[in-house]
Amino acid sequence: MSLHSIQECAFQHKTKLLFAAILLLGIFARTWEFRSLPPGLHHDEASSGVDAYYLYYYGVDRQNVSYPIHFIAWGSGQNAPYAYLLIPFIALFGLSPTVIRLPILLSGIATLPLIFWIFRRVVDEKFGLFAMLCIAISPWHILLSRWGLESNLLPLFFSIGFLFLLKSKDDWRWFLVANLVFALCLYTYGTTYAFLPIFLLFALIVLYRSHILNIQQIAMGLTVLFIAGLPIILFVAINIFGFDSIHFGPVTIPHLPILSRFQEEGVMFKSNSISTFGWHSLGMLNLLMSQNDHRIRNVFPPYGYFYGYTFPLAIAGAIWLARTLSPKRDEKLLWFSWLAAAAILGTIEPVIVNRVNIIFIPLIGLIAYFIYRLETYSRYALPIASILLLVAFAFFTNSYHGENYRIEAGKEFYSGFLPALELAQQETDGPICITNYKTNMPYIFVLYTEKMPPADFVQQVHYNHPDTQLREIDRLGRYTFGLENCGENSNSAYVLFRTEKPEGSKSYRKVRFDYFTVYLPKN
Repeated sequence: MSLHSIQECAFQHKTKLLFAAILLLGIFARTWEFRSLPPGLHHDEASSGVDAYYLYYYGVDRQNVSYPIHFIAWGSGQNAPYAYLLIPFIALFGLSPTVIRLPILLSGIATLPLIFWIFRRVVDEKFGLFAMLCIAISPWHILLSRWGLESNLLPLFFSIGFLFLLKSKDDWRWFLVANLVFALCLYTYGTTYAFLPIFLLFALIVLYRSHILNIQQIAMGLTVLFIAGLPIILFVAINIFGFDSIHFGPVTIPHLPILSRFQEEGVMFKSNSISTFGWHSLGMLNLLMSQNDHRIRNVFPPYGYFYGYTFPLAIAGAIWLARTLSPKRDEKLLWFSWLAAAAILGTIEPVIVNRVNIIFIPLIGLIAYFIYRLETYSRYALPIASILLLVAFAFFTNSYHGENYRIEAGKEFYSGFLPALELAQQETDGPICITNYKTNMPYIFVLYTEKMPPADFVQQVHYNHPDTQLREIDRLGRYTFGLENCGENSNSAYVLFRTEKPEGSKSYRKVRFDYFTVYLPKN
């Protein structure tokens, strides 16, 4: 065996060891105390869980709609794929906060090797490992992987499609597969209605001008995209033009009862589009620079999406990448296409981290690229940077698993609400008054715990403001929501936020659960 062959084998062995080590580190960051952190359950998580449960047992969602491609949910819609992915987990393990979060956990872990494969093709194997490390220890991606927001599936799905798009340089038929996956992205999150056409415009210019694809091949790929995405295209058309729901056997393309989320948020539907575009652009820039959207479920200050002060490194990385396009010019231009389309998306709608989740992989990739290129000046640059990042990760991990984060996250995830509600349900068959103070859509937790049949829910529900974007409910069977709606009832039990108390002079037995208190009437 030649010396070159021995060195090549040693390099491959080292790569495999580093790949395994980074993957294990990423798995650790996403699974340690997974069952208890973040504490509680968010209402969007509960919504996906309830609809998945109903689909499994009844074949309809909570609005009694048969296998919808997009949920009505709160009224303005909710993406459906997460709930469908949940169904086998519910069938095996039942409905619980941990089960609801399993798909996003697996999604977050599965994204890590994809990052390696993508950036290995875009730059080289060594950079693929470093980019994988950066995503593995990114606070944004760790937080994303630990709670079940349905829209956070998008980074995984799009990364798969992007990898296939890169592979189309080897065989154009991968372009067909890429478009099939891109079509799935349309179902995963509504932001792709705007993002995907912009990205494909940029990407197809690159692929055509580089003679990777010809017009016929592009047409075939877009045909695959259109056919696979036709149901969601019909969904958008139905809700823009006010058509009725469409049924294909048991599958439903629903007409939403109120203005859809994509119409409510999209700048193209605003009368003052130019000024709105400007405000959104400033909001996007502020988010990227400050690395904070003031939502503890998305960002844990001061760590941001990538340790607080690293956005200038992304700018420097973009400049360096633009100056070093060759070799692999096409792959790097596709990377820029992803980033540019995501940045434009941030000007179209109000910006928070989960709404522009598609930007952070290419953005963190630029930060990694700048650090990686420093090796041209010193061979110690990358090892030193890796050590510093691991130290920062250790501080983040210690803080994230500390008491302060649990307290702050408990507010957004309604820590204590589920056990408080379950106690009230067990202790009384009478009316129950439930808070709506700092608790969004509390009715979904009633459906989560009581598992009322969907037909009963539709019959018994009373909307307080049925025409608003998020249709709030003030009554559902024996439950009343909002202390101001409950009045005085000597037989009522109460599940209230910790600063609230029942009206009147009646005596109650009180049981405290984190941020909530149960008041049970004394006999």
